[in-house]
Amino acid sequence: MSQRLTQIQTQRTEQQLRLSQQQLQLVKLLEMPIAEFEQQVKKELMDNPALEEGASEEWTSNSMEEASDEKDVNDTGIDPYDDVGNESVSDYSAYGDDDLPVYASSGGLQERHDMPLGDGGSFIEYLEAQMMNYNLTEEDEKILKYLIGSLDHRGFIDRPVATLTDELAFKEYIYVSEQEVERLLHVLQSFDPAGIGARSTQECLLLQIDRQLKEENSEMKDKVLRLEREIIANHYDLFINKNKERLKNKLGISAMQVDALFEEIKKLNVNPGFALSESSSDRVQTQIPDFIVETDLDGNVEMRLNSGEVPRLHVSGDYINQLKMYQSHPKALTRSEKEGLAYTRQKIEAAQMFIESVKQRRRTLYETMKAIMELQHVFFLTKDEDDKVRLVLEDVAKKSGYDVSTISRVCNSKCALLDGRIYPLSDFFKLTRKNAEGEEIDGRKVREMLKAIIDGEDKMNPYPDDRIVELMKQKGVVLARRTIAKYRMEMGIPAVNSRRG
Repeated sequence: MSQRLTQIQTQRTEQQLRLSQQQLQLVKLLEMPIAEFEQQVKKELMDNPALEEGASEEWTSNSMEEASDEKDVNDTGIDPYDDVGNESVSDYSAYGDDDLPVYASSGGLQERHDMPLGDGGSFIEYLEAQMMNYNLTEEDEKILKYLIGSLDHRGFIDRPVATLTDELAFKEYIYVSEQEVERLLHVLQSFDPAGIGARSTQECLLLQIDRQLKEENSEMKDKVLRLEREIIANHYDLFINKNKERLKNKLGISAMQVDALFEEIKKLNVNPGFALSESSSDRVQTQIPDFIVETDLDGNVEMRLNSGEVPRLHVSGDYINQLKMYQSHPKALTRSEKEGLAYTRQKIEAAQMFIESVKQRRRTLYETMKAIMELQHVFFLTKDEDDKVRLVLEDVAKKSGYDVSTISRVCNSKCALLDGRIYPLSDFFKLTRKNAEGEEIDGRKVREMLKAIIDGEDKMNPYPDDRIVELMKQKGVVLARRTIAKYRMEMGIPAVNSRRG
């Protein structure tokens, strides 16, 4: 019986969660610390002529509320955003100091005097701070710290997983399988900057491309990224030898497209750990606080956002007038005028969207820090670790009303100046672990108690771990002997025989 192939067209409905272009832009802005954010604003000002800095001549801060109510109908009565959007230009005319009140626990407001201030924080500390975003065991954290410490000057892991597994056993007394080390290496490779923890240049490039592929991209951008991945994953030898002719034939694309792909790949960072190669004196990177927090003797905590060198932003009045001119005779537009209308509209929309994203970034940072301050109010006043309550990302998310992923992006690379001292936002969180009876205890407090016990022991007859377990139990902390040994090794305290004498 003969068979034949037929094509049948079917239609189906499915739900997909896709981020809008503005949501993607906001996500990227949220991840940026203030110094990087300043550079992004400058780049947008250079790239988009419809975005301008300074107070708008037409829409000053004094007239913003009135203009918002009028929905931006100008003197001519023509809506300059007809067919562009429903939002008024005045809604996004400026980003500046008066957009947001200063949070104060006393309920008052304070004049802003935001000054970029600096402090030190190493690249290794920056990587270790990202561990808080993952649900890691104590052993996981120690292995990850060892992997971070094993990075070379490029930010690569230059030893096989089998070698790392042996080193963990001999140097750190951590006995795990190669599969566990491989798993945690993949965790490290998910850290920022993209490409960190790679074992080769090829893997470094693939990690960065894969990171971009996970983002919400246009169809064209995804196609370009997939071609980049095809080149690096399957034709890496042709790429490093710049054999563009064979690549053209392999991929079935034009020579011009191959050239464009090479240019895109060249933009990737082949040295994600460049900071590690700097001298120890240069390895400290400047930290500019995103928040300025001050306390007083009356128990008030005041916070203001650091705007840094970010200027006020508004949509160009010239572009708005140009759009109005095109819209005044829409039926009589020539081909070139229609192209000009589309270009003008696109630039105004982009400027409008960027200003709104900047304002949303500011609001999100404000609400997140406000939630942290309220949840850790006593610690902000005393700066005493004993006064720090248990706090995880989920708590701040619930308090602020934002998603956990949003809170993670805010806290990942931001810091606050609290009464003259720089604190990474991760320092305001407190992760607790459970003891042998299932009770939550603070790891830092356990270390302090352990150190006090060992410091007070008879050096001629030091305490074995079993005896330390009993002494800790007398202090209300029940831990297994194995856990005591782990804490001791983490603190660099040798075993009982090495402490004797």
